[in-house]
Amino acid sequence: MNTTRSRSLLILSIALGFLASIASAQTSAHPDSRSPLKPNPYLKHNEPWRWDIKTQVFLRSGVVSYRNGRYRADFNGSWDIGEFEFIYPLAKNGGHYWTHNDEVSTLLRVDDRVYEPNSQILYTPESKAPYVWWRAKVALDQDGRTEQIHAVQISHVVSADTVFDEQLAKEIPWPDQWPPEAERFLTPLIDPVGDPIDLLGQDRLTMLVNRWLEGNDPKSIDSITLAKYLTGKVIEFVRNTRSGVTFSPTLYSNFNSNQELVIDGEVIGGFSTFPGSSWSGFIVRSSDQIALKPAGSEFDQSIFLTSVLRTAGLPARTLICYDTREYSVYQDRICVLVEFALYDEARDQVLWIPIDTQRLRDNGRRSSMFEQPWAYFGDHDELHFLAPLSYYFLPPVNYNAYGIPALFGFRTPTDLGNRVAQIISIDVMNSPLRADELNKP
Repeated sequence: MNTTRSRSLLILSIALGFLASIASAQTSAHPDSRSPLKPNPYLKHNEPWRWDIKTQVFLRSGVVSYRNGRYRADFNGSWDIGEFEFIYPLAKNGGHYWTHNDEVSTLLRVDDRVYEPNSQILYTPESKAPYVWWRAKVALDQDGRTEQIHAVQISHVVSADTVFDEQLAKEIPWPDQWPPEAERFLTPLIDPVGDPIDLLGQDRLTMLVNRWLEGNDPKSIDSITLAKYLTGKVIEFVRNTRSGVTFSPTLYSNFNSNQELVIDGEVIGGFSTFPGSSWSGFIVRSSDQIALKPAGSEFDQSIFLTSVLRTAGLPARTLICYDTREYSVYQDRICVLVEFALYDEARDQVLWIPIDTQRLRDNGRRSSMFEQPWAYFGDHDELHFLAPLSYYFLPPVNYNAYGIPALFGFRTPTDLGNRVAQIISIDVMNSPLRADELNKP
C-alpha cells in the first residue's frame, strides 16, 4: 500500500474514532432516557437504551457477478464526477423510540481523499419523513476520474420497551380530523418509496378490506380492534416464502484484518469498515403486487399491512429496524415493524402503536383471535433491542441506489451508469454512561 493511501486510511480511522467517542448510552437518570411523549394512560416506556448507528456505503466502479458458485468482481472503469449529494433516512420519534437532538456526523472518502461534509436534516414533501442530506465538492485527480466512494454517517436514537393498555385505548374515538403528523401517513403505498398508489392498485386493496370487514364501515369498529383484526387477516393472507435481504457472504468475509476489500486474491478496495452487517440491498414488492400474489418476505408482509391499515382509514407506516442482538445469520439483524396512529383529541396527542408482524405470525396469531391479548401488538418487552433506521427502503426523493434499494441515495451531475458495485454496512453500538459522569461538562 502506498504512503498516500496509508496516510488517508490513518486520517479516516482517527476521525471515525473521534466520532464514536462523542456518543454514549445513558442510565435511567440521563436526560436522553426521558421519552418526549406527554404523560398518558395508554402507552408507557421501560428499559430505554441509546444507540449509536454507524452506516457505511461503499460504491466501486465495476460490477459484482455470481458465476460458477463464486462471487467475482470486474472493477475496470471509473467515473468523471466533481460533486455529488448523499441522502440517508432517519426515524426520529415514534411508538418505542425518540431522539432529543439532531446530531448527525458524516465522513466521506473519494478514492484516497477524506472530507467532512456538513449535513442537514430535511423532510420528504408529503409524509415529512426525516432524512440526512449533504453535498460534497470533490477535488479531482490529475486525470479527473474517480473509482470508489465511501460514505459514513453516525446518528443516535433511544429505543425502549412499550407497555400498552389496550382496553383503555379502545375507548379513544375516531377523530373528526387527523392532525398533520398522522394524516401524512394515510395515502396507501404502491411501493416502498412512498409513491401514491394507482387507481387499480387502490381498488384491489379496497376490495380486500371490504371483503375482510364483510362490508362494514371501518369507523364502526374501534381503532384497536380494527387494526388487530386486519393484522390477523394479513398474517393469514401473505405467505412467507423468502428473505427480503440480499447478502454476499464472499464480499463481507473478504474485508480482511488490514481493512482492504479483497476479491479473487486481488486487493481492490482499501475500504475502512466497522464490524457489523453488510448487504447489497433489500428485495421488496409493492402492495398491489402482493394483493394479486400474496407471497413474499417478512418485509413484504409489513409493507402490505401498512397499505391495508391506510386503506381502512388508519394512518400507518413501516419501520425498518436493526436488531442489536447477536444472530448467526446477518440477514436476521434487519427487521420491520408497522406503526399505526391513535389520536386522543382530549389530550391533543398522537400515539404510534407498534406491531411486530413476524413475532405475531410466529406465535400463531390469526384474525379469529382478535379478542385475546396479544404480546407484540402495542405491548412489547424486546423493543429496546431494536434501533430504528427508516420508514422507507429507499428515500422517496429523486436519488439513486444501484441495483436494488438499500436505504441510501446518491445524486451526481454525471450519471455513474450501470457499472456500480454497491455495499451497505450497518453497525449499532451501545456504551453505557455511568451515573457519576452525568454532572461532568
